[in-house]
Amino acid sequence: MKTVALVSTVGGAGRTTLTAALAVLLARRDRPVVAADIDPQNMLGAYLGLDTFAQVGFGHAIAGRVEPWRGNTWRNAEGVLFAPHGETTLAERMAYEARLAAEPRWLADALARIDFPPRGVALIDTARFPSQQAAQAVRAADLVLCVTPPEPAACATLARCFRNLRDSSANVKVVVNRLNPAREMQRDVLGLLRAAVGDALELAHRVHFDAAMPESLARGGWLFDDVPHSQASHDLHGLANWLDAWLESDVDPDPGSERAR
Repeated sequence: MKTVALVSTVGGAGRTTLTAALAVLLARRDRPVVAADIDPQNMLGAYLGLDTFAQVGFGHAIAGRVEPWRGNTWRNAEGVLFAPHGETTLAERMAYEARLAAEPRWLADALARIDFPPRGVALIDTARFPSQQAAQAVRAADLVLCVTPPEPAACATLARCFRNLRDSSANVKVVVNRLNPAREMQRDVLGLLRAAVGDALELAHRVHFDAAMPESLARGGWLFDDVPHSQASHDLHGLANWLDAWLESDVDPDPGSERAR
């Protein structure tokens, strides 16, 4: 099983939305998918089908309040197995952040215990980078997708943090989310970002802005079902196709090997 961490260096980048959308699109491509939420905002479960915010989840397992964490997982109608973060108190978050700092391989070891086939994938939605949660996700990941809106402050923050992110994981790709080509400022910002991150920013890793996205999510649907011919739907399918192809090309044929876990 391969692990893909979705991170961002600012809030509101659309990281959780993208994690949920990719989980569903990959599941529809008959790929086994598990999605893990280690962001205290606890939003991923709601995007993947829960009627309310999960009360117990990954955060409590890391804090040592529930064992094992696999007892607090759900599977949605698309076949995605997911583990929400859960609603944690400040004291619980302090406890599990201390544990993450003391056990830098906690998340990698937890994911390795999932009985998934080699062609399966784990998608991790995490708190913004840098943080203890993001460090664990990046450390566990075979691929890091760093999500950023094409806005000056967001791109400047990513450029400042990118060296540390690249030092933590050799395989980092930048996904530009909510791109609006009509805004000249965004084109200028992307040029500056490309100079900062180099080949981590590719043409294929862009999702255009679509005002229908929050409306689809509010109805419990998906943009790529509601408006399948929109540019953003095309972008999401393209990103899912790229990720699916990357997973397929990188799958180790030997299920007993370390890479196949």
